[in-house]
Amino acid sequence: MTLYGVSPGNSVKKGEIIMGATSISVRQVSEFEIPNGTTDIKKANVTIGSITTTDKTLTIEGKVYTKFKGSYTKTIDDEILVYNSDADEYQQYDNYQKAFEFDIFYSQTDQLLFLATTTPTAKKFLKELEKIDTLNIKYTSLKFDLMAISNMMPQTKGVSFNSTDAGVSSKSFSGDEVDVNDEASEALENDEATKIIGTLDILGKSRTIMLTQSGTILSFTSLTDISEQKEYPMLEFSIATLMKIGVLS
Repeated sequence: MTLYGVSPGNSVKKGEIIMGATSISVRQVSEFEIPNGTTDIKKANVTIGSITTTDKTLTIEGKVYTKFKGSYTKTIDDEILVYNSDADEYQQYDNYQKAFEFDIFYSQTDQLLFLATTTPTAKKFLKELEKIDTLNIKYTSLKFDLMAISNMMPQTKGVSFNSTDAGVSSKSFSGDEVDVNDEASEALENDEATKIIGTLDILGKSRTIMLTQSGTILSFTSLTDISEQKEYPMLEFSIATLMKIGVLS
């Protein structure tokens, strides 16, 4: 038996309460041509996701963003009990299928694509979308200068990087001034860091954020102050962050 559920992902609108960390995935795109309506993503003739055009556009910092709706089904490895009415008993399953729905925003001017979902979902969704012959999509990861960003931060609280030490594939350091640690500092200077956590003044407030080389922007600080004024606070926050670190002008 295949079980399906629906999750709203990270699509957060004005008026909703934002709890905990909120993230968005961003990609540099050179081509993004999507036909009107819904385009299904299929694997072995089974629909596992889709992208749908909308009439919605937003103007942020003078740039126009076109909104799309995305969905992608993932296998969740978790034991669950399901009642089988035919057998009149509960049956145990080791995994199930769950459909995640999320907003997508595209700026043709800046050639950026924002996906309001987790990095793993964004990666798989774009990979499958790219295989569809009727779509014209070309994208790359957005490369951050984490050393320069660390220098902007009053506090660098976390740095992760790959490691060549025996039996160790990666290392992470956390604290109030991790950028003064020799290993963390060397990783930043050699452009080997994969993730950074620290504070930056974004939209008039000091916020603890995370940036990764896989294209994730995450806020550990609540965005309720932005959600009181803006319809899509995470998008507004992400664009402001990219402007702050010099990716956008």
